[in-house]
Amino acid sequence: MFYQVAKAWQRWGIYVLALLFTAVTFTFLVNKHNAFNTRTYDFARFDQAIWGVLNGRLLFSSIDYRSILGNHFSPYMALLAPLFWLWPDERMLFLVQAVSVAVGGGILAFMLQRRYVALAPWFLLAVYLNPALLDMTLFEFRRVVLAFPYLALALYGLDIKRYGLMLTALCIALLCKEDIGLFVFGSGLFLLIVRRNWRWGLALLVLGFVWAVGVSLWIIPAFRTPGTEYPQLFYFSYLGNSYSEITATLLTDPLIILRQLFDVSRLQAVGRFLLPLGIFLPFLGAEWLLIILPTLGLLLLSGDVEMFTLQKWYTAPLLPVFFAAIAVGLGRLDKRWARWAMVWLLLMVLFGYYLFSVLPGGRRYVADEFTPTAHDRVGLLMVTAVPDNASVATQPHYVPHLAHREQIFHYPWIKIGQENVDYFLLDRQSDPYPFSKDELNGEITNFLADPALALVAELDEIYLFRQGDDVTGPVFEETAVVGETIQLNGFDVALPEENGLLYSQTAAPIRAQAGQPMRVDLFWEALAAPDAELTVSVRLAAPDGYIHAQHDGIPGLGSKPTSWWQPGWQLRDVHTLMLPPDMLPGSYSLELVVYDTFTQAVIPFADSGDKLLLASVEIQP
Repeated sequence: MFYQVAKAWQRWGIYVLALLFTAVTFTFLVNKHNAFNTRTYDFARFDQAIWGVLNGRLLFSSIDYRSILGNHFSPYMALLAPLFWLWPDERMLFLVQAVSVAVGGGILAFMLQRRYVALAPWFLLAVYLNPALLDMTLFEFRRVVLAFPYLALALYGLDIKRYGLMLTALCIALLCKEDIGLFVFGSGLFLLIVRRNWRWGLALLVLGFVWAVGVSLWIIPAFRTPGTEYPQLFYFSYLGNSYSEITATLLTDPLIILRQLFDVSRLQAVGRFLLPLGIFLPFLGAEWLLIILPTLGLLLLSGDVEMFTLQKWYTAPLLPVFFAAIAVGLGRLDKRWARWAMVWLLLMVLFGYYLFSVLPGGRRYVADEFTPTAHDRVGLLMVTAVPDNASVATQPHYVPHLAHREQIFHYPWIKIGQENVDYFLLDRQSDPYPFSKDELNGEITNFLADPALALVAELDEIYLFRQGDDVTGPVFEETAVVGETIQLNGFDVALPEENGLLYSQTAAPIRAQAGQPMRVDLFWEALAAPDAELTVSVRLAAPDGYIHAQHDGIPGLGSKPTSWWQPGWQLRDVHTLMLPPDMLPGSYSLELVVYDTFTQAVIPFADSGDKLLLASVEIQP
């Protein structure tokens, strides 16, 4: 029995592990997305740009209103667009990334399988548990991660000396990001120095150099404002802000490179990176590390802390080479020492997983990052309330969920002008950037008070507004004058529908249920400047006059006091009532009272007395 299990593990272990890795990482990526922890200026731009290829817009994003090729050269992304025909959802990109890393790991395992069949599944387990690889996979959908399987395939071709396969894989990887040119250059170094293959070595040296330099100097700037340089120079701003300044710094202080490379924090990062790899095991195939020297040097020379500490997605070009070096090195050991080396590798990767992993069991695991809250679930419902083809402006957490459309903007940065946007999705509890929390709350309160914007849906301080020529007045028309200075032009009543979101009701009488929230929107107009500060009271009363629910407040949630009003002003005044859960079924009256804020004296309605009956409300059993 044990022999059969061992044989099955040797034969199928790689495939089973690849499926498990794909399922687990895809699940965590989706949970992270559902918890609104994916980013506007990376994932949302990529998603919209890829989706746009199917609609005649080559990798263009409305978020910063230019092609994403103006930051990094990644035309490979356009090739992913047809996948949206299979599943037109942004989560397809998470599946692509999970599969890409899983396949890349499997290819690296095949490198060891050629040497020791029994060790290959265990090696792949060490690959998949590597905390740097998990960090790279789970941070977010990234361009360079897409190159991972092609880099692994190139190394496999290099290992078996099928250079045509190697070149094909490298050419595809070059389309993922411009700095893969450094990987190609390093592959040329390997072929020249280790294999003494001048023809292939020189060819890759030239290809890698021309690609990395040419794309950075000319192709990427061509997608930006004329006259601008490669935008990623800011990573090396300690050397200068332009190529000429960087050159001058290096000529006047050439030792600055050595000081950067041997900085303590960088050495610590390399040690932390090597620990889950078994520390010394990659050096069993040390010559393979030549391939990664240009890329590793670039990362360590950067002034960006996440680059030189080898975190997030930046390790994507490094990891396949280190794993390949381990696979080759293990193949040089006899069977007994290779087994002990594999045990060491597994022990070290488990220790590294505990110290650095972002998944459960690791010290860097943050459950909240992958766990949608009740508020997040409301946000997901609000996202589904936005029509597919509408233009939308919203906060950064919501943009990644709404990017499958021609026009999506990070509010308030709207390239086509706020007046041309169809929908606004705003959340008092979400990231307010670039506003402060108070500024954002002020913006939302102003939106609520603007009758030119239809309040389509609302729940838990998340609001969906619509504007346009087809926005009409209140659902229920009611004209009533208060104190000869202000006039009610009508009202809306919003109640929860099946999904829990509050939508305006159109039927009369209004049917509600005990325990529900009820939002009443009053549409006011100033006939003259009021000479008093007025408070508005909305009440739900039983036939015997008993008030079951009530909300009193200064108009505009306290932000639009009547002492400010000028003749002709119009505004929507929002009041939310919580219906008690113990209300008995029957007919109730929705009433409106206006009184002086300071004297409490009721201001009568012309023709209606002290209170105005707005509507009849039927509480359902």
